[in-house]
Amino acid sequence: MKRTGSKKTLTTANLAALGAERLADLLIDVADGHAQIKRRLRLELAGEVGAGDLAAELAKRIESVADSRARIHWRKHKEFVRELDMVRAMIAGRLTELDAALALSMMLRFLDLADWVFQRTADAKGEVDAVFDLAVEDVASISAVAMPDPRLLTDQLHDLLVSGRAGLAPRVLKNALPAMGQDAIAILRARIQTAMASQKRVSGTFKAAVQVLSDALGDVDGYIAQFTDSQAVLPPIGAQIARRLMAAGRLDEAIAALDRATPGSFAQLIGTVLGRPSLPGPGALEWEETYIDVLEARGQGDLAQDMRWAGFERGLSVERLRDYLKRLPDFDDVEAEDKALAHAEDFHDLHAALDFLIRWPAWDRAARLVLRRASELDGDRPELLEPAARAIEGRHPLAATLLLRALILDTARYARVARYKDAQHQMLEIASLVPAIADWSDHEDAEAFAARVVGYRRW
Repeated sequence: MKRTGSKKTLTTANLAALGAERLADLLIDVADGHAQIKRRLRLELAGEVGAGDLAAELAKRIESVADSRARIHWRKHKEFVRELDMVRAMIAGRLTELDAALALSMMLRFLDLADWVFQRTADAKGEVDAVFDLAVEDVASISAVAMPDPRLLTDQLHDLLVSGRAGLAPRVLKNALPAMGQDAIAILRARIQTAMASQKRVSGTFKAAVQVLSDALGDVDGYIAQFTDSQAVLPPIGAQIARRLMAAGRLDEAIAALDRATPGSFAQLIGTVLGRPSLPGPGALEWEETYIDVLEARGQGDLAQDMRWAGFERGLSVERLRDYLKRLPDFDDVEAEDKALAHAEDFHDLHAALDFLIRWPAWDRAARLVLRRASELDGDRPELLEPAARAIEGRHPLAATLLLRALILDTARYARVARYKDAQHQMLEIASLVPAIADWSDHEDAEAFAARVVGYRRW
């Protein structure tokens, strides 16, 4: 017999069974004394009348926030966030259903509040930020179905770039592109460039906007022109420039852009397989990946392979090695994989090596690595050591035990209270592995380890 839920449970079906008139009475009662609920009900009623009425009500709420000069007290913060998100959700939902073009215009007005709102709130938990982030994403979904007046849209986007919150406006612009034709994009870019020409110090927002619009117009040079010479030599920016040049078929220029973005020349970087210098920090992998792609596009597959192997050797990248191996002839890949795994097992950074061998996977080698270098394990790496222990414990109980011991000792030695419960579970797991360990080799047995832990244990 089919079981049904209680009729007293708060479900849509149970509430619908009360009937429209009864529910309307209940909503009136609930809304009495709750301004936010009343506002929501008024918005829903306005939506039933039509898009214009709903837009007018939403505009009132937006203008009310814009006109206020008072800071938002912390006691009112959550209520204020709920109010903001209600307005955003009504624009993205009901108004978009009724009139997507009007909804896009209204969402841009809402986003224009951001800078002023952040001046009035202490958004320690990022709740207000999250509402505006959602609104930026809403622009993308609304733009996909909207057919706005190009002039109005261009004016609103221009105003947002001039007065909107730094960092937010270019993201909005990028998401609004589907609602803009090429003519509108070109006009907006020209307006921004005119404004930039009159500025003594050009704003980063304008530069970012010109890059978004240049990308949309397929103007690689317009995109590149927004970077200074000192920015163009940074690896991640060199990679961004090179990818656009590569897409435009300008491969020699792409290589030149990448060469400018490294301390040494290409010949210094990949001229020899051994002893290669490390790439500079941020953006190094993106730079390397782009260089490889450009080499492939130029028909220099051998050099691209050299660079893949060098990248693997330097940082034990699983992805780089997989890309390298799949391009080798049959049987050559087996020999190359053995060579790569041997390199990983002898890698100077124990934890990078363990991570690679577990993810590859090469669990026998990972266990051998742990047994050989157990004294180097950093017990403050639970995100690595615990999954590694789980992976190898079936066939390598001693190595798994050593990984768990490192975690336990670190927790006990430094009194990491938040991990006491985890350490207790790890102790139980170690106990379950003891019967499977026939030879402790040079490592202390279970009793000796337990005695050592007692000296630290505070849980």
